[in-house]
Amino acid sequence: MTSKKDILDYVAFRKEARGNIEGDEPIYCIYLITNPDEERIYEKEGERIRSGFPDTGPTDEPGYYHDLDSAIKAMNENACDIREYCYNAGFILCRFAGMYDCVCRDARMYFLWDDEKEGFFQAEEPQIFAHVAF
Repeated sequence: MTSKKDILDYVAFRKEARGNIEGDEPIYCIYLITNPDEERIYEKEGERIRSGFPDTGPTDEPGYYHDLDSAIKAMNENACDIREYCYNAGFILCRFAGMYDCVCRDARMYFLWDDEKEGFFQAEEPQIFAHVAF
């Protein structure tokens, strides 16, 4: 499970790799998914073929924060009702400015909806996302 420290270490590494440019700060995007552990299946000539990649169902990216703690709090508190009664899991994705800033496992935190607590809370990321970069 990716910890807050892991994310902050990743940020320090990326900033150094990018030349420590003043004002080059990440944002923490909230990315929600409907089906957290389903695999995408294709049909070809009547045969079902497993893709090895997730079939997330409908997704949404309702917003972002400039600090990780605020993003975690928004997930935990279901800020602005981001669940909308259909999203069952989500990620906080650490992104930097630029095109195609892919987010690997070291730069994201996985959350699952908890009915009792009425919020999203950090959980172990399903293996099906191991090779997915957002």
